[in-house]
Amino acid sequence: MADNKDFIKDGLGNDEIIETIKAILKRKQESDVKSLKDMKKFEKVKVDFEFFADRYPMLFDLTLRDGEFDWNSLNYFLMMRQKIIDDKMTSEDASVKVGKEWFDKHVDVSKIHKNKKHKK
Repeated sequence: MADNKDFIKDGLGNDEIIETIKAILKRKQESDVKSLKDMKKFEKVKVDFEFFADRYPMLFDLTLRDGEFDWNSLNYFLMMRQKIIDDKMTSEDASVKVGKEWFDKHVDVSKIHKNKKHKK
């Protein structure tokens, strides 16, 4: 069975992730990137942050999206990641916990039930 912490062996520490995201956000605001459309912006910034983009594609994508970066969500994920690193939680338990919390936060169950009634 693979070690629960294999995902960090070739990755970055939490502080390095935060600093890289700050650097990407700064780069995103520079004039040669700011006016580009999404895909071109993605490709141009990816050149400067290739390791991060390849290793953490979802975080890289979230960082380049329009709008305000959600630092609270990042801090939450990094806190959960640290619990795994510190052997206070398994990656499976963290995944279940995060998945449930995000589902509860972002999915309006009442709309799902309404849609099922309308389809009948």
